[in-house]
Amino acid sequence: MTEELVEGKAKYMRPSECRNRMRRTLAKEFDAIIDGFVKAAKKGSCPHVKLATELLKPIRTGPSRKKGTATKYLEMLEREERETEQLKKKQLAAGPELQGGDCGEVFGTRF
Repeated sequence: MTEELVEGKAKYMRPSECRNRMRRTLAKEFDAIIDGFVKAAKKGSCPHVKLATELLKPIRTGPSRKKGTATKYLEMLEREERETEQLKKKQLAAGPELQGGDCGEVFGTRF
């Protein structure tokens, strides 16, 4: 980090200020950086060639963002609905014994 003297005391930059300054500097010098990089790679510099091939590979393979709370909640509701439907189908397929029919009929007597 760089120091700026303000009224006799050293003022340190916050991390966000450091990142912003670095981004501005890189943006200004980007063309010169790329030119130097390409020249070194053409001369056969192994680290520069390796870095060049790594930079050309695709970076992202999956989704770029995590799922939000609302999306997770919606998926949970949909999953519960599917499970409920499956349970109903199993109950219908099993017959009246599991459907909660009249208890008197199951035991053979009516009250």
